[in-house]
Amino acid sequence: MTALDWLIVVVVNGAIVSYGLVISRGTRTASDWFLAARGLPWWIVGLSMFATAVDSGDYVAVVGGAYTFGISNLTTWWLGLPIGWFIVSYGVFLPLYRSGMYTNAEYLEYRFGPSVHVLSALIQIQNRTNVLGNIAFSLYLMFSILTGWGDSVWWLVVAIATAAAVYTASGGLKSVAVTDALQSVMMFIASLVLWLTLWNVVGGWSGLAERFQAIDPAFVESMMHVGGRSEPGVPPVLVIFGWIVILTAYCVVNHSQAMRMLASRSEWDMKMAAAAASVVTAVVMWFNITLGVIGRAIYPEVEAVDRVFPLLVQDYLAPGLIGVVVGGVLAGGVSTYDSIGSSVAAVFTRDIYARFIVRDGDDAHYLRVSRWATPAIIALSFGYVPFVQSGMIAFYLRLTAVAVIPLFTVTVMGALTRVHRGSGLPGLVVGMLYGVSSLLGDRLGWPLPLWWTNTWWAYPLGILLTAGTMIVFSLVYGWASREDVSGLVFRGGDTTVGAGPRLAAAEGTWLASTREQLGVRPKFPFSAGPGGPVWYLRPTLWAGGFLIAAGTICLGVLW
Repeated sequence: MTALDWLIVVVVNGAIVSYGLVISRGTRTASDWFLAARGLPWWIVGLSMFATAVDSGDYVAVVGGAYTFGISNLTTWWLGLPIGWFIVSYGVFLPLYRSGMYTNAEYLEYRFGPSVHVLSALIQIQNRTNVLGNIAFSLYLMFSILTGWGDSVWWLVVAIATAAAVYTASGGLKSVAVTDALQSVMMFIASLVLWLTLWNVVGGWSGLAERFQAIDPAFVESMMHVGGRSEPGVPPVLVIFGWIVILTAYCVVNHSQAMRMLASRSEWDMKMAAAAASVVTAVVMWFNITLGVIGRAIYPEVEAVDRVFPLLVQDYLAPGLIGVVVGGVLAGGVSTYDSIGSSVAAVFTRDIYARFIVRDGDDAHYLRVSRWATPAIIALSFGYVPFVQSGMIAFYLRLTAVAVIPLFTVTVMGALTRVHRGSGLPGLVVGMLYGVSSLLGDRLGWPLPLWWTNTWWAYPLGILLTAGTMIVFSLVYGWASREDVSGLVFRGGDTTVGAGPRLAAAEGTWLASTREQLGVRPKFPFSAGPGGPVWYLRPTLWAGGFLIAAGTICLGVLW
């Protein structure tokens, strides 16, 4: 990297972080810090959702993943993530939004009890700190290759994480969401610059096919077609299901996404944000995933797949352009450091500390706890770095099946069906026990069937075992009555505000008072007639159009 490259990286990201510190001055209450006082418009929420979902790991790791898995990985970003966003904005998160809840884990106590609440919080902390470890390692790989500094680069990574922690701890969600929106612009430019350069190098789609034909004719099918990848005992449709469900579950379970959507100024903003985020993500991830496919054509054999992205930047970009791309990737890393840092701090503060440890603190006390928890969580994430060095995507895929998939299933079943209140814990435990046995059986070579230990089989089996346990429990002990789950289960046309029976354990505490302070938000941020807004302001139109287009391309044109 030249002096010009460093200047671009420092000036762009320094300006964004400085702006975040300026905005942070307006954060004075916990409501401001956790949910930006529920005042964010759809475009800020949507861009922040995108910038949170796509981080530096989704440049380095996703390019490395596409190098291995080919273009089949596209379905997780074009279908899995948008489907997840639409499920939560049109169904799962509406009971939370209308009842003034701050976290998705908090909702689970109202629906299933304190045990599921605590497990959900712990699963989220584990899963999200794992992702932060991916970000740290991806930044290390990129800078170590481009600078030649070796392990000294870790000091730079720590400095980046520290800078993100400082302005996140100060300003909370409002400063994070606004800087996310700015960082998303740099991320888009970075992807576009590198993609255009390499697209010309390989000669477009036809040139890519010719290169694969020369290397190995089988690559034309496995790398350039969504349904082209298969493994022994694993049909292609199962691989695609896995790619889709992994990010659908991410949207439901991950509070860094829930935090943004629950901070929307209206239900309309939340739904429109999901559509906007889907479009931006689809464009950027087309660039990033096809970069991995291009990388396989340029470097048929590499020692570590996660080195492909920085190698492409180093070998094919001129000075100045390297700074633009690295600046964009760094913006993606910082945006997710701040997003996950603030969201996991919120989960720790509300769902563990305020609920079970110190229950009689005031607003200022819990605001301080959240601010101190943010850098602590970011620091904790570095413990995952040794585990991701063999391939970040493969490690994440395997770990997700253990706990995230069962928690996703429990949350969806709770929000969309009247399963028994007591069914959440057994469903979660059965799903997690299966996930652990599948992981250990695979890693330790236990004599178990392939369909029990394989990663791709683990997703549908985890869902079926968790949901099946909850259904059987409800059949034995009875389904919840409509009165018992009023305001906790989504029903079309229902606009109930309030979480049904109040939680006795939270009465008179900061948790209850902050929920009441949020008040009721309107359905629309503007005047709409009895028939709703004009057609071009209807989120369902944009969501449906996107899914039709994305599904046609993924499951038709590219299959």
